[in-house]
Amino acid sequence: MVEHRYPSRRTMQIALGFVWLIDGVLQLKPEMFTRAFIQQVILPVSQSQFAWIAHPIVLFAHWITPSIHAWDWAFALVQIALGLALILNILPRFALTLSFVWVLIVWWFGEGFGQLLTGQALTLTGAPGAVLLYGLIGITVWPNAMNSRRWREQGLQFARWSLATLWFLGAILQFQPTYLSPHGLTAAILPNWLAHSVGNHGFMVSFMLGIAQFGLAVWIASGRGLRMGLALSMVLAFLFWWLGQGFGQIFTPLATDFNSGLLYILLALCVWPWTQKTVWHRSEEHFHYSNRDRDAYLFVSHRRNRTHTLGQLD
Repeated sequence: MVEHRYPSRRTMQIALGFVWLIDGVLQLKPEMFTRAFIQQVILPVSQSQFAWIAHPIVLFAHWITPSIHAWDWAFALVQIALGLALILNILPRFALTLSFVWVLIVWWFGEGFGQLLTGQALTLTGAPGAVLLYGLIGITVWPNAMNSRRWREQGLQFARWSLATLWFLGAILQFQPTYLSPHGLTAAILPNWLAHSVGNHGFMVSFMLGIAQFGLAVWIASGRGLRMGLALSMVLAFLFWWLGQGFGQIFTPLATDFNSGLLYILLALCVWPWTQKTVWHRSEEHFHYSNRDRDAYLFVSHRRNRTHTLGQLD
């Protein structure tokens, strides 16, 4: 029987911690302490939303505007604290629990639920929202009772099904009427050369991307040929991160995170089977052999059986 070995849970917890830490540092850009953060980052996510989503966002924006300097420091310090706690393994369960609360706050008031209900969201441009994936990875790396480096089986399964669900959602979003049109997709593509190349073929490109994402969802959910499915998932996520998200545009004045492409890759890495271990079963006992040990074992067993047979003949 073949068993897979995965990157340690602790390694992926540290990776998540670094993402939180860098997000906190990005929050300290000078422009974040000005009204531009409110007007160009928070308020735009309320547009084209249902009233029950938009109104609280607008109220929140007006509430923090007079003290934006203090609020921005608070936003940054929360994320830096979460990142350091996960990296240094300080009360990881408590830190992850706080991160889930922060994820819900940011997903509503900072991302407008990933714009999923506006008819304009795309995995290509960052749906369903980067911060939601922080939460999914946080659930995946939730430590066991001993806080060891080992994975919980539920964590690995959760990561695989989460990734499959995200690609299935991406397929649905790709088939929205906005993008099944000749020019609907071009506005979502950042490089001008690629947008120009797509031109009037937006319907066909969207249709193909939707089929590709649906295929990935089924492939990863099935668990068959998982390495190849995860590899293609990471390739597509990287292309989306590059061509639709500009690597989060983190060097622009008001960028607050890496966007979702990087998080898709981290989620796939959680269930990537790096190495394999061959396990041979004999009666009720389990023996772990390398290929060389297995051959030696079979050779010795054959010699013993042959000697035993000759002894009986004598």
